[in-house]
Amino acid sequence: MLVNSDGHAILDENNQPITITGNVKNFNINQSGLLTAEMYNGISQEVNLGVILINKPQFLEQKGANLLGLPDNLAELGAIEEEIMTNLAGPLRNQIAIQQGVLEQSNVDMSKEMTDLINVQRSYQFHSKSITLADQMLGLVNGIR
Repeated sequence: MLVNSDGHAILDENNQPITITGNVKNFNINQSGLLTAEMYNGISQEVNLGVILINKPQFLEQKGANLLGLPDNLAELGAIEEEIMTNLAGPLRNQIAIQQGVLEQSNVDMSKEMTDLINVQRSYQFHSKSITLADQMLGLVNGIR
């Protein structure tokens, strides 16, 4: 069974765990999410990765480290699972654009974060110098007495 680094099963387009039989030499994923496992004996096994489109992300809740899921009280919230998410299977797979071998891009603005880091460092230096000056002034006051 194919699992991620945390041991969670990777699902196919039918929400079933992906099982690869044999010793895998190489994995490839094309842009539409087709996973090809090339074996050492030359045989290849192909399976479509499960890809879900989230239509209403406000219904998702945190289930753990980097895991999201539907709440247990979904019916009480007046929501239907099919309205919240769509399984991109069959003709819907043309909406998928997967890139293999690239780093994930986060939504962090590096220039803003570096500016904030520099501001925090300057503030720390300012406070450090003010404590040093206050200590020196107390030393002078004690020396006058």
